[in-house]
Order: sequence, then C-alpha cells, then structure tokens
Amino acid sequence: MVEIAENGVLKKTEKIKDLISQYAKHNHVRLVHRGNAAILCALYIAKKHNPKPFILVPDMGGWISFKKYPPLFHFEVRIVKTNRGIIDLIDLEKKADGGAALILTSHAGYFAQQPLSYISNICKKHNCLLIEDASPAVGDKELCNGDYSDIIVASFGEHKPVNNCYGGFISVKNQEFFADSSTIFSTTNFNPRNPEALLKKLADVPNRLDRFYALQEKVKTELEGLGFKILHRDKKGLNVMVKPMTDEEKTRLLDYCKKKKFEFVQCPKYIRLEEDAISIELKRLNI
Repeated sequence: MVEIAENGVLKKTEKIKDLISQYAKHNHVRLVHRGNAAILCALYIAKKHNPKPFILVPDMGGWISFKKYPPLFHFEVRIVKTNRGIIDLIDLEKKADGGAALILTSHAGYFAQQPLSYISNICKKHNCLLIEDASPAVGDKELCNGDYSDIIVASFGEHKPVNNCYGGFISVKNQEFFADSSTIFSTTNFNPRNPEALLKKLADVPNRLDRFYALQEKVKTELEGLGFKILHRDKKGLNVMVKPMTDEEKTRLLDYCKKKKFEFVQCPKYIRLEEDAISIELKRLNI
C-alpha cells in the first residue's frame, strides 16, 4: 500500500513538472521547497556556466534575495537603472557586457510587466544570462517565457498566483545547466503534503491570472475616475501602484483601500517602488 501511494505521488509530481514545462517553454524542470532555493540554484548555474564577475539587478521592483544571494557565490552586485521598476534598456546595454546574469521579476514590483523580448535580446547579445523570477506570472501567455529567459524560477508561496503555501521550481532550456548541478540540487527538496491540490492550482493559474489582470484594470479605472495618478497605467500586473500628490489624496486613497478591503504597502520599498507611493496589494486576494 505504501509503494502504491508513493507511485501515485510520483506520477502527480511528474504531471506538475510537465505542466510547468509547458508554461515555461523549458524542457528541464526541478521542483524545490521554496522560491529562494530556486534563486540559489539559478545563481549556482550562472557561476558554473557563465563565470563572469557580477550579477545585474534592477534598482527597484525586484526581490530581496536578488541583492543578498549573489555575494554567496562571490558575485559583485551591480545595479541596472529602471523607469520605476521597468528595466532601462539603454542602461542595460551599457552594463550587460561582462555580467554573468541579469535577474528580474516578470512584473516589476508585481505591478508592471517587463519588456522581456527586448531585455532578452540585449542579454543574448552580450552573453549575459537572463534569470526570470516568474513568481507573479506562471501561466501567463507572454511572461514566464523560456523563449526569452535562460533560467526561470518561481515560488508557490502564499499570495502568489500559484498560492500553494509551499514549493517552487527552477527550469532551464539548456540540459547542460542541469547535468552538473547535482551539488546544489542536493540542498533542495520537494515533499508536498498534497500534490493533487498543487496540480489543480497550476492547472487553474492561467484563469486566475486573467482574474487578477481584469481586477487590476477595474481598480485602475476606478482610481483614475477619482483623480489619482496610476503609475505604469498601460502595463499589466497584479498590484496597482498609485502616487498620491498631497496628504489629502493619500488619506482618500487609504480610505478607498479600507472600504474595498484591499491590503496595501507604503513605499519607498525595494520590492515595490523606491519612492513615495502606495502599492495596492491585489495579489493577496483569494480570487
């Protein structure tokens, strides 16, 4: 009976990996216990296969591990300028040569889609790996995209589109990247309590993203009607970033959030925006 149960878990785990592979357009997928473990694995691969001196990270709109983890592999961290989280392509062009990798999130600060195809072209030109943290975008039709990204990592943690509260993955297109990564992979594990529930969440995530995108557009439209300034108004994401221009506007915005029961984050904050603004955290909703 135990063996049958174990075989059932293995089959579901393989289905999980197959579905991730379809979303990411990568043939090689490794499941890990959390997103940070996937980032460590990605940096290990970058060190082994593209041993240049530094890792590029955005000046805002990234994840805290982007700056903390590279020194563990003796990488210098260099900053790429952004337009409120969106990669400045001119600055990237200047800095990509000599970089081992650029690591960024699919949506800057979870609120604005990155121009992945343009970023990818610059990175490929300069032999700088592109590591995409697709935690906000697993199942997106354009992002979490192995046609552009050499390595994709993601978390299935709480308040993520795949809100499993456990697990994550790393995927690559180049089989060689995985072939000699057993050392770093041995530090990770993946033991889900309920793989069937995770598989269902993964299968539904494209629909869940569409619900988030629709809600983001609805909230942006409402706030525009109330006279607020929406940052990156034309770019899709999960959250909504608003810049109140006066104390009175800020009070009205916070009252709006409380009325709608939306959680919010006050910026400046590296993982959102490094200036005064309010991030309406739609991604925390159970929709």
